[in-house]
Amino acid sequence: MSRSALWRQEGVKKERERQAEELFELAVEEGRNNRARNVMPLWGPDDSFHLNSMLLQNLIRSSYFQKCCRDLTDWSALVDEVYYQVQHVEPFSAASGNNRDPSAAFCLLLRLMTLRCTTHQMKMLLDHPDSPYIRAIGFLYLRFVGDPKDVYQWIEPYLYDEEPIAVTVNAQKKQKGSQYQQQQQSHPSYGRGRSSASSHSEPETIGEYVRKLFSEREYYGTMLPRLPVHIERDIQVKLLLAEKIQRRAQKHLADRDTMNEFQRIGAIVMALYGDDENPVTWYEAVVDRVVTRNEETGQALKVPKFIVTFPEYGNTETVLLGEMERRGVPLEPVSTGPVGGGSDRGYDDRDVVGRDGRGRGGGGGRGGGYDLYDEVRKREQEKVTARGRNAVAQRPLTAKASLAAAPLRKGRGYNDDDGGYRRHDRRLEGPSTDKTATTTSNRTSSSSSPPRAVPPPVEQQKKRSAEEIAMIQEKKRKLMAKYG
Repeated sequence: MSRSALWRQEGVKKERERQAEELFELAVEEGRNNRARNVMPLWGPDDSFHLNSMLLQNLIRSSYFQKCCRDLTDWSALVDEVYYQVQHVEPFSAASGNNRDPSAAFCLLLRLMTLRCTTHQMKMLLDHPDSPYIRAIGFLYLRFVGDPKDVYQWIEPYLYDEEPIAVTVNAQKKQKGSQYQQQQQSHPSYGRGRSSASSHSEPETIGEYVRKLFSEREYYGTMLPRLPVHIERDIQVKLLLAEKIQRRAQKHLADRDTMNEFQRIGAIVMALYGDDENPVTWYEAVVDRVVTRNEETGQALKVPKFIVTFPEYGNTETVLLGEMERRGVPLEPVSTGPVGGGSDRGYDDRDVVGRDGRGRGGGGGRGGGYDLYDEVRKREQEKVTARGRNAVAQRPLTAKASLAAAPLRKGRGYNDDDGGYRRHDRRLEGPSTDKTATTTSNRTSSSSSPPRAVPPPVEQQKKRSAEEIAMIQEKKRKLMAKYG
């Protein structure tokens, strides 16, 4: 190809990129001028939406995203496009290989961010009955640009939603394969000469997807935005509380005597309650009614709810199965340290409150006793240390620092043939005087980690000949004479 042809090709490419940038700027301006009622405020910049810069650039230059900007001008058209086009919610397309082309899900997510979303539309997204991917787009919207102070109230009802969803491309293929296998099993000739074991794993549920989305920062090759530290820790504590409530509910469902006791009208039980003035803790309650159907849709509930009255305050509330316990059973403490009470259900340092209004039981504040904040921190430390044998809790490198450290791989001790670092000969350097290395060695030897391979003692190693020693000393003398 001639030089002039290359210049023309480069000019056409730059013109395409310029038009893509202009189209994106028009879409952003369209969202800024949205005057609809109850539009959800965006958290963070309204032109990058907390997306990774490389991913955002690829999205803007994507021909599919440009088509979405031109053709999808309202919320309803976008939801229909999600229903027909989205088959997974990874940020990159599987067919792109190393090109890192954005997926249809993230193209439509960015278009929704530019259109903006009202509270009513967000509720319809999260409850949409037609496709789990429509719901997933709503959760991704909340994760990237939702107000961190309100985000838990949005996701709380869906933490244990059991609708299946194929999050990745591989899971989507497995789900299709599983459906095909079920069709084959219904055929009379199925099973002749076949194994009855299925090789396909069950798909992930919406609840599992939501819990991972709001408890981790890595998301299939890109990074999720970091929430404010106190809000992020508060969400982790609430997720842990929800996990314990779910576990307690599963325990009650497996116990027929407990369920019979809870479903008896007038039974006195222990239940969790809190309001703006009283932190959530255990109180005595009286069962008034058992709710077995959704009052809005009329569908049967898999897990019943209970309307109870708290004699301590005289009010009536609806509680979940996991927020109840039988009288006389040891109650699980619910201390969360600095988390407040009220409508956010932040559990305080009291374990149980009787009719006299005074706390009783074995609970304690942060000075002693159980603390969910400590358990959250412990889990965070386990995540860090579980990444590798020698992993430590340290601040990750910034992008600039990682790029600056990259050329060091070709430095001393790197062996291209072995594909990694090799230990260089320390015998040429003389005895080490690094106190840090000595301290690390002592700490490692005293830990309970598996024993490592220890080099043989110096006297057992191969001794140098007199010529080698003389050669080393002569080299040192020349270096000292040259450099001092």
